[in-house]
Amino acid sequence: KLNFNKFPILFILVRHYLAISTTSAAIESVFFIFNNIIIKLRNRLKPSFIKEIILLKS
Repeated sequence: KLNFNKFPILFILVRHYLAISTTSAAIESVFFIFNNIIIKLRNRLKPSFIKEIILLKS
């Protein structure tokens, strides 16, 4: 908070993106999406494509 006056925008971005999650809900959501993708599409997807889908849906 000491540098808020010098770098207000950077302070807000860092606080938002480097914050530690207090719950596991976010990771549970990712696993839920991942399981749905794998079950529906089985072996038709490349691992890199699965990663991109998860990033888009989360």
